[in-house]
Amino acid sequence: MPLSRMIDFSSRLVPTDPLRRKLIAIRLAESIGKGVFLSGSVVYFTLRVGLDPKQVGLGLSAAGLSAFISSVVFGVIADRVGARRLLVMLFAALTVGFGLYALVDNAIHFFALVVAVGFIEYGTGPTNGALVGNLVPAEERVKLKAMMRSVFNIGFSIGIGVAAVAALDQRLLVLIPLTTAALMASAALLVTRLPDVPSRPVPVGFKRFAAVRDPRFLSVIGVSTVLASHVTVILVTMPLWALNRTSLPHFLIPLLLIFNTVFVILFQVRASRGADTVEGAGRLARRSGYWLAGGCAVIAVTALDDNVVLVSVAIVAAVLILSVAEVMQAASGWGLAFGLAPEHAQGEYLGAFDLHVITQNIIGPAVLSGLVIAFGFWGWLGIAVAALVASALIIPVAHRSQATLVPETAAATSP
Repeated sequence: MPLSRMIDFSSRLVPTDPLRRKLIAIRLAESIGKGVFLSGSVVYFTLRVGLDPKQVGLGLSAAGLSAFISSVVFGVIADRVGARRLLVMLFAALTVGFGLYALVDNAIHFFALVVAVGFIEYGTGPTNGALVGNLVPAEERVKLKAMMRSVFNIGFSIGIGVAAVAALDQRLLVLIPLTTAALMASAALLVTRLPDVPSRPVPVGFKRFAAVRDPRFLSVIGVSTVLASHVTVILVTMPLWALNRTSLPHFLIPLLLIFNTVFVILFQVRASRGADTVEGAGRLARRSGYWLAGGCAVIAVTALDDNVVLVSVAIVAAVLILSVAEVMQAASGWGLAFGLAPEHAQGEYLGAFDLHVITQNIIGPAVLSGLVIAFGFWGWLGIAVAALVASALIIPVAHRSQATLVPETAAATSP
């Protein structure tokens, strides 16, 4: 890559503004920590703690289920006490939680701690989003979130490398939770250096947990859950299909996942253009559904012919297409979330909107993988049709939800 292009790319990820640089640095510290722990946790708990793999899987799943509650609850708390203050407390609690993993020596302690840490960890997303909403003008939020996502992928990859080094020797495995704890402490310290913005007054008549009571906003979340299927298809369904139902050389699968990560790093910011309004985000979400359907249709071809060349070309093409769907849908999601969230309830609405990814992460693997393994070609076409239906629905449901926004000019009371 020419030096001028490298400088241009770096400028897209490292803003010149000190405030935005601090927000990026917080995301980087958090992402490295998550990369270390998520990639090394199974190795740590099985080899060092001595847990059964099924126990580890059950504990991590239970932690994921806690996100359904914590994402919304912490979003509401962020609006009430202030996103900056809450984020410091959450990172501080995670520092303690990850540090305590080094002392876990049985299944009971593991289950208790993993659920508690998971509950707290899933609260950082909406709280961080509310912080961005408080500190950054509306027209710049989506671009900043895109930059933060690219940085997250870079940091997560670094974290995987750190975990790989720790896994070289069983005596080094304890560095997995301790390194993560240190990075969470760094994130907490960085948050304290951000300006504190007081909570916005709440309009008269606004009820807490309004986001999950509003069927129109929930319909946007539901449609977005379908459009976010790219997460499951790329990480779970496609690899399982390729391994069990095609002649694709196995070594290509991790390479394709690396390609997807690099693609997001390079193109996420560019894909966010035009998504800073509900109208623009809706159009981008609709296009992401078209790309998702196209990727699934290409994979479906591999059910008709097992020629290794055809299969390899189709899978590689599908990953490229699905990667385009991913960056588009992620950007559109931020635009819809920020655009449909009242300014006084950023945390609550962002936390509720996060449920579309949380639902996909928990339910998607079983549903989508079961569908294609059971029905093959028709299973893939079924996912493609669902994506097209969601594409047709996303703009109308977003418009209906936007019409229910509480006017900020209404009479207000203190929270």
